[in-house]
Amino acid sequence: MSKHYLGVDIGSSFTKLVVIDENEKIHYTNVLKTLSRNKRARKEALDYIDENFNVSYTCSTGYGREHFDRADITKTEIYSASAGVSALYKEEKTIVDIGGEDVKVIKSGADGKVLDFYMNTKCAAGTGTFITEIAERAEIDISSMSELASKSNFNNELNSFCTVFAKTEIMKWLFNDVPVEDVAKGIYISIVNRISKIRMDKSLPVYLIGGVAEFHPYLKNVMEDKFGCKVIVPDKPQLISAFGAAVLAKKFEGKVTAKTQKRVFNNIK
Repeated sequence: MSKHYLGVDIGSSFTKLVVIDENEKIHYTNVLKTLSRNKRARKEALDYIDENFNVSYTCSTGYGREHFDRADITKTEIYSASAGVSALYKEEKTIVDIGGEDVKVIKSGADGKVLDFYMNTKCAAGTGTFITEIAERAEIDISSMSELASKSNFNNELNSFCTVFAKTEIMKWLFNDVPVEDVAKGIYISIVNRISKIRMDKSLPVYLIGGVAEFHPYLKNVMEDKFGCKVIVPDKPQLISAFGAAVLAKKFEGKVTAKTQKRVFNNIK
């Protein structure tokens, strides 16, 4: 029976699972809520994997990577994102990963090596949580935001980095009868302007990944207008880090385990 490898990306909002084979072909994916009290969905997903795939090595990544006790190895989101994009695009590149709680900008080598990285420093500004909370205040359905924004020629942004103050600004827009499509685009412009303050190499190909890229496709257009370059969104961008974790599981099989990682870490301390 052929070997399979499991990558688990435990983010602040969602947990993503990806199973690949020895040729890095994806055979299974799933996305579950991370903080759900109902553990049945996660158990059913893992049971299905156990019954249908010969998983020989598992890597967990993301916000809650240390809490997945079935992992043979853990890797940071930065390393996993770089590995995932590089498995698909073998060139030196800049990766923008917009998650639920942070924004990461990664300079990645053609082989997946992380050459440099930067993260946002202004709490949750520019993240998926920011979009969700601001859109909720503006009474905009998240699923329709991209379509609404694409109809707008609006060029204004929210000035505040703080989600609380940004909500107040949104209320002023609503009081001034700013059309809903302009509000949607203004939120995206605000996100991109915050990302632009993070250091990045725009001379390299730019790849956009993460849950925000998955559910807000028009953000790519706003980024291209702001950065003046083409932005590439891989297929299923929300799963890229989990895919990268699976690739790393394959790479490190038999070389590093969670136990040896912990022993090395304790020795460093």
